Amino acid sequence: MPLLQVLQEKCEKDGFCVEVCPLGILVLDKDIGPQVRPGMTRFCIACGHCVAVCPHGALDNVRNPLAQQAPVKHFPVIDSGSALDFLRSRRSIRCYKPEPVARELTLQLLEAARYAPSGHNSQGVAYLVVERPQALQRVCDMVLAWMGRVIETDPELANRLHMPGIIRAHERGEDRILRRAPQLLVAHAPGHLPAAQVTTYLALEYVELYATTLGLGTCWAGFAQVCAQQYPALPDYLKIPQEHKITGMMMVGFPRYRYQRMPVRDPLQVTWFGE
Repeated sequence: MPLLQVLQEKCEKDGFCVEVCPLGILVLDKDIGPQVRPGMTRFCIACGHCVAVCPHGALDNVRNPLAQQAPVKHFPVIDSGSALDFLRSRRSIRCYKPEPVARELTLQLLEAARYAPSGHNSQGVAYLVVERPQALQRVCDMVLAWMGRVIETDPELANRLHMPGIIRAHERGEDRILRRAPQLLVAHAPGHLPAAQVTTYLALEYVELYATTLGLGTCWAGFAQVCAQQYPALPDYLKIPQEHKITGMMMVGFPRYRYQRMPVRDPLQVTWFGE
């Protein structure tokens, strides 16, 4: 089956699809419409730009079919002021209610991650959800064990990252690692994907922003993430596939408190450059 199918009765031969193709594999034939350049089919990354940009619905791509692309009914979805307020009001949540997050809600949350951009549309990120208290405590214990090793082998780094204080807090019954969140999202991807780390950051940022619309709060689990990348016992415990690497971790739960003010940030720093 050819990569593209053109509905001749709808095609206006305007060339929009040709211009937006990221890899330039399309060419416009003024008689029959867009065509794939000879030998270039294998370079299609299935982004679907060519199908999505056509205002006439005249193009189909077998790797990203027209039938699976939902139409954009209202664009922009929200005005710029509301959008900025939404982004400004985001907070990292470190105090959670003890109630668990239903799996259906977690699936809804992770659905947003599917639509984050990725290098060459490589995608490839999978998710493990750690949700039982004993499993979350085990993760914390392993992070603490790793911190103990870092304190012994690289005390300067350990002090810079406040590891001794985190261990002392744990001894007082305080959780500074997972903050007693009821869920931990663990992103992992095949080790051979060069864009996997950046893709994960983008995907989890989608999760972080979308979470607020579902009444959820999130916070990056930085200590656990670095531990997983340096301490093989943790990914082994989580049964991460051997060919995968952990690329991100994020706490999820219902916020215990609601913030009444937007955060303050440093002034914008911008320079302009031009020939």
